[in-house]
Amino acid sequence: MTYRVLLISLLVYSINCNVIIRTDARCVCKQWKLALECANDQDCIWNSNTKTCEQEECSSIKSQSICSADEGCQYRDGKCENFTKCEDLKGKTINECRFMSTNCRESNGEHCLPNAQERLCAQFTNEGECIQGQDGFCLWSDSKCTLWSQCAQANSKIQCEMLPQSCDWSATLKICLQKKCSEIDHEYDCVAVQEGPNSHLYEVCEWNYVLKQCESSIPDILTFDTCASNTLLAYHWSSSNASEGFCEQCLSPNVQKPSPKHCLCKSISSQNDCQQNQTCIWRDGTCEERKCAEIDPPQACIQLEHCAWFANACVEFTQCENYKAFSNLECQSINKKCLLSDTLETCTSKYQECKTHKTDDKCNGSKDSKSEQCYWDEKLNSCQVWTQCSQQKQATYCEYSGACFWEGECKQIECKLLNEHQCTHYLTSPNSKTWKYCMLFDTCKDLDPDLLTKDECYALSYGLSTWNSSKCQQCTFPDDYTPILSFIGMIIITML
Repeated sequence: MTYRVLLISLLVYSINCNVIIRTDARCVCKQWKLALECANDQDCIWNSNTKTCEQEECSSIKSQSICSADEGCQYRDGKCENFTKCEDLKGKTINECRFMSTNCRESNGEHCLPNAQERLCAQFTNEGECIQGQDGFCLWSDSKCTLWSQCAQANSKIQCEMLPQSCDWSATLKICLQKKCSEIDHEYDCVAVQEGPNSHLYEVCEWNYVLKQCESSIPDILTFDTCASNTLLAYHWSSSNASEGFCEQCLSPNVQKPSPKHCLCKSISSQNDCQQNQTCIWRDGTCEERKCAEIDPPQACIQLEHCAWFANACVEFTQCENYKAFSNLECQSINKKCLLSDTLETCTSKYQECKTHKTDDKCNGSKDSKSEQCYWDEKLNSCQVWTQCSQQKQATYCEYSGACFWEGECKQIECKLLNEHQCTHYLTSPNSKTWKYCMLFDTCKDLDPDLLTKDECYALSYGLSTWNSSKCQQCTFPDDYTPILSFIGMIIITML
């Protein structure tokens, strides 16, 4: 029987120049930009007309194993259909239910039950049911079912080979061993190694064609044809052109690149400017701030300190610790005050000095008490204050800095280097609070806001400036303001 781990979020760990990917999550169909990547994802189908990857309809899936492994589908009466609820599926045994839907791995003897009611491994009493429990993959040993935590628990080759991504049977020693990249003999098996039977951590592998051996690798050097497959669909190629781009993480859809904070509603005197800002509303001749519940786009929602984007809605912010996330980028996309906590599963409002972070997942994307961004120095194997783009060695965090872009290495953005779609604004360095404006003429060039007219001021300065009596003047913000993750194009909805 085939089980697929459905992935929800992703973290990256750098250990001795190798990268361990945490895959409680994976890319979704719309994030695949290449037909090759889309074809490798059994949930997706490539639309040759729009050149995009789309979620495959359940009704078009013919394979029972693929259908039942998809959380959105169920296999019933010989066909694949949209998932409704477990109680609609008639399954007298656990295994019957498992073959119908990955959401329903329990039965009451008549129909299936949701996984929330599934038993723990230790509660299964016969070997046929001892496959997967609510706590993870199980192993039958000494006439009882236990949680499978180490490969060495497997007593036979058959058991060991049940999890080929994690365990490897030693014919010489007659024991089940933890698999390593260096011990993989064939190119087609050289993708990623799970760190344990129930671990969410995987070591990235890559085939060395010169030495003809499998080696530990890092996603940044993977090619367009190995990026997704060698990271278990947790990374994707950044460009729709296979000859351009790089291998980057698939982040939560709510995570956006940084942009400057727009002018406060009360500082906007023009009705036209007010209506361009999705956090504001023009009422009785003044520009007022909307209530959180009235703001729809997440990019606009997190512009306001008292709002948070959570569960696909703009809500009143409570405290960072109440929100679940798996990276600094995700936490800051809920509310700009939040960073990833030490649990690596929730956010926190406690800022720590860069040097206190001991792993790169806590370091990259975090900020210190001065609101300075941190980066993981691979040579020093420590967390440092990020002052220059070239210091960052991970493409994803380079691209999400607001100051840098990735082109084989992390480089400082300049207007003249941006194409027509990127020609907007950038920070002068990773920890700068100074934004440079760009404007598209025949090419992308620097823009001086002081030269803008009254009608151009707000829109063409991307909401950073407003007209003040006789000139276009940048809005002032509190001293503790730091750039937050948002996309200004969603906030400036009308360009003059």
